[in-house]
Amino acid sequence: MQESALDMRMDQTQTLTAREVVNSYPEETLANIIYEYGEERFSRQIARKICEERRKKAIETTMELVNIIKKAVPHYDKNAGHPAKRTFQAIRIEVNDEIQPLKNTVKQAIQCLKSNGRLCIITFHSLEDRAVKVAYQDALRKV
Repeated sequence: MQESALDMRMDQTQTLTAREVVNSYPEETLANIIYEYGEERFSRQIARKICEERRKKAIETTMELVNIIKKAVPHYDKNAGHPAKRTFQAIRIEVNDEIQPLKNTVKQAIQCLKSNGRLCIITFHSLEDRAVKVAYQDALRKV
C-alpha cells in the first residue's frame, strides 16, 4: 500500500529478505511459493513477469513489485481486493518461514501422545489447515 524496501522480515536479525526472494529465486520456485503460500491462481504469470523485470534491474521496493504484479495479472475484480495481496502474503510466509514451525509442532505433539490419544488443533486459515493435515498424514504413514 505504500513505498518501502522489500524486506518483510519479522525478525530483523535473520538474513533472508523479500528482496532476496524476489531477485534471486528461480522462476519455478517463485511460482510454487506464490501458488502454495498465496493460493494465487496466476502464480506462473506473476513469477514469469518478476523474472523478466529483474533481468532489466533489481526489484527494490514494494511499489515496484506491485506494478509488476498488476502487469502480470489479467484484469482483476476490484471486489476481490488488491491484486498483489496474495503474492505479498506468500513472500512474507517464505521470508519468515511461517509454516514449518507449525508442521514441526504438530509432529512433536503427535509423538507425545499416549496410545489412542487425541490431538485437536484449531487453524485460522487454509494454509495452516493444509500444514496440519500434511503433518497428520506424515504421522499416519510412519505408524
